[in-house]
Amino acid sequence: MSKIGTSKRGKLNDKIHAEMREIALRRHPHCVCCGRSDGILQGGHLIPKKSSTAVRYDLLNVFTQCKNCNFLHQYNQSIFTEFFISSYGAEEYLDLVARSKAKPKPIKIGELEQILETYKKINERFK
Repeated sequence: MSKIGTSKRGKLNDKIHAEMREIALRRHPHCVCCGRSDGILQGGHLIPKKSSTAVRYDLLNVFTQCKNCNFLHQYNQSIFTEFFISSYGAEEYLDLVARSKAKPKPIKIGELEQILETYKKINERFK
């Protein structure tokens, strides 16, 4: 069995998440929780990707977080949730939560490749 990140699917996941991080950094060049813009900035998932694969690749679920806030989000989601609601509204938040609870359909390799190409094109527009 392949290690995570070494299979074709794993490599595509890694590439997609790298593109998503770049999109998140363009939208918010600082941590949306604490405001830091130095250090390691990551693409943090409001709804953790491990708890819901249904919104794993949803750009509305990924925002810039510093490494510390991304780690702490596992234990205290309130600051991240408050940011989202103040920026996008409670209705959008409830919609994202509802979509996260939907039974995910298996994503084929071709679909992952399409997602990657879409996100690459978004990033290329801003270069």
